[in-house]
Amino acid sequence: MDDRSVLPAWQGLAGPDDGVPGDGTTLDGAPVVVHRYRLSLETAVSVRSEGAGWSCAPERRAGGSVAAEEWVEAHEGDGAAQAFVDLLRFAALPQVPGFRVVRLGAAPEAIGERAMNPDRADGRTHSNVVVGERVVVAWMRRTVDAPHPGSLTLQHLAEHQFIGVPELYGLLLWRTPDGHEVPVATTTRYLPRSRDGWGWCTDLLEVAAGLATAPVPVGTPPAGIDLSPVELPARLGRLVAKLHVVLATPSHVDPAPTAEVEAADVRDWQRRIRAELEAGGDTVDADALDGLADDVTAGRARVLVQRVHGDLHVGRVLRWTRGLSVVGFDAAPAEPHLTGATTLRPAAADVARLLGSLARVAHAAARRPEMPADAPWAWYREAREQVLSAYVAALAAEERPELLDERLLAAFEAAELAHAARVAGAEPAAS
Repeated sequence: MDDRSVLPAWQGLAGPDDGVPGDGTTLDGAPVVVHRYRLSLETAVSVRSEGAGWSCAPERRAGGSVAAEEWVEAHEGDGAAQAFVDLLRFAALPQVPGFRVVRLGAAPEAIGERAMNPDRADGRTHSNVVVGERVVVAWMRRTVDAPHPGSLTLQHLAEHQFIGVPELYGLLLWRTPDGHEVPVATTTRYLPRSRDGWGWCTDLLEVAAGLATAPVPVGTPPAGIDLSPVELPARLGRLVAKLHVVLATPSHVDPAPTAEVEAADVRDWQRRIRAELEAGGDTVDADALDGLADDVTAGRARVLVQRVHGDLHVGRVLRWTRGLSVVGFDAAPAEPHLTGATTLRPAAADVARLLGSLARVAHAAARRPEMPADAPWAWYREAREQVLSAYVAALAAEERPELLDERLLAAFEAAELAHAARVAGAEPAAS
């Protein structure tokens, strides 16, 4: 692994004494480039201060002299993504202050670029480029000067050789002014003909509602892999359970991926959950956590937190020719309205967010005029039961049932359902 590069002086961050506003912009409102990592002679990645946060962008050289080069944002076809893949293939990597390249796998030779999901609204936070139909380069468009667990989580999974995620080839990390390493770019294996869970869960719902027939799976899955609509929710539950077990298992990069929390932490979750429920006008409360907090104080209960995904909804689970695969660890941390900004969180928060996303699929389907009235919620209840039952059974099989606290799950899920209903403009679904 490459040595950490030296944190440079932040001379790019001009202040009011230099005739520059204190919000990280120049007088004309343009963001200030504070760091640039050169990928090749003609391409680079820049980090800019922009208001209270930071923006990142791939770039291509647009002329200028050696002493004053001009750069513009690079798009697919300009070679920045391919240059990053090529960089990971080199025997020696350049040391650039403020950046660190982490190489975790042998990146394949890949030529040619195309945008992946160019119409997706999340392009404001990240964008993906497919290189040579073999590698996906993800550019992080926005970041903050705060701990970002994604880089360590990806390295942790790679060390355990967890096959439930796309193979990871490497990361480009930027060190923030406060010393946090945050991902700027990642490279992973491209999964051909993959669809995220917002799409394939909608397919399952339509089949259950009688609006569609089950499609023939694309490609030929390996022996023993069942891609039928009936099996998919259960496979999803088992996959997430195995993910949580691996994330809770020590590794070289994270020797302590679990910890116990105090009663004060449980009460803080309770306060956040209650605020979410009240914002949605929900009458359900989080009083069950009072008893859990009391049990922790009296030593009658242990509450574990661990390394988790952090934003685990069905959109983070791709279905492809070889099954299901979890992605999105490098995305900006989810809004911490339920769990706070700590690196370690309860596994229940991940599971609740996943189950809540099933409700979001049902809410969206229920607005369709051709959809039978009760069909979305019948599908949701069945899918939820399959996911949760398979998850609990898989934890038991791995001898790690302590990773899921049912009282925490009930409280977190209530908040997720209230959030899903508020977003959809509907009442929370009964679970």
